[in-house]
Amino acid sequence: MGFRMKKTVLVLVSHIEQLRLDNYLILPNALLRAGLRVWVADIETLAIADRHVTAACHEVDESVYLKGESLNSLPSHPRPVDGVDLVWSLASPHPDLYLSTFQLLWVLNQRVPFVNDASALLFMNNKITLSETIPAEHLPESYVVSDYRFLFDKLEQDRARRWVLKPANEGCGADVFLVGMAERNARAIVQSATGNEVANYERYGRATIGLSRKYTAMQAYVPNVTENEKRVLIVGGEPLCGFRRYHHDDDHRANVTLGNKYDGLTLDEAERAFCRALGQRLMTYGIYYAGLDLAYPYVLELNLVNPGALNYSLKATGIDQSDEAIQLLLKALRERGKAAL
Repeated sequence: MGFRMKKTVLVLVSHIEQLRLDNYLILPNALLRAGLRVWVADIETLAIADRHVTAACHEVDESVYLKGESLNSLPSHPRPVDGVDLVWSLASPHPDLYLSTFQLLWVLNQRVPFVNDASALLFMNNKITLSETIPAEHLPESYVVSDYRFLFDKLEQDRARRWVLKPANEGCGADVFLVGMAERNARAIVQSATGNEVANYERYGRATIGLSRKYTAMQAYVPNVTENEKRVLIVGGEPLCGFRRYHHDDDHRANVTLGNKYDGLTLDEAERAFCRALGQRLMTYGIYYAGLDLAYPYVLELNLVNPGALNYSLKATGIDQSDEAIQLLLKALRERGKAAL
């Protein structure tokens, strides 16, 4: 029998992260156990050199990697990466490099398959495009605008109704507010969320400061969110694992990164069937690995870059499902002809 060379997966991460018990540690090691060669690279080292896309790569040695080293302490070397067999981007580019990095990722994606396509990561990992991704009956009433007057009018239509105000392109619970006209600070929060247009033009003048607007998403508050919010990991179109999210009594947000409690995931038949159908839909957009924030029947958010699920599921249940995740992923990529691994 002839020698068979291992397939290579490039995993893009951020050098500022510690390789702790999260996707940066769990997924490369699961790829190794699946018999794949794994390179890890800082996403900010992507470049083009004489037509080749390159990155400073560290080839994973499990005995070193398991120690939880900081990426910038591991030896890495610039090398062409447009000959690898699969790319998995687990990091968002720095804001100063954001557009340029996604252009580099797009070039690389023309030559190499991605777990989640570069275009999907750019256009769908936000609050703006949910109306395209999620079926209408499973999305709370939502608006994405930069005009505070529109939001004032919407709030005034029912002063007792509550809404969740979110930045269009942030995450981890940053600047997420529960608002309603029954609250005296509602107008101030809405104006702040959309760029404080009135205050800035009054203080500096439009001619001096230029445009002072930013987009915000306003989503109808889902009453059952405190009783039934879940993070579901969908891999290769299948709901695999996740965790039940709990809210602090004095906070409407349930992000685990903010210190909220969590527990193992259970899905009923309706929830599982919906997640499976949505998983099939996501693959048509080039998304094979996603974290779904669900308060059934509603989807609250979609997380595509580095969704936490395997780690919190492991901590909650003691069961490591990373090997199963990789097998589901590779099977779906093969069956859909996206990658031969």
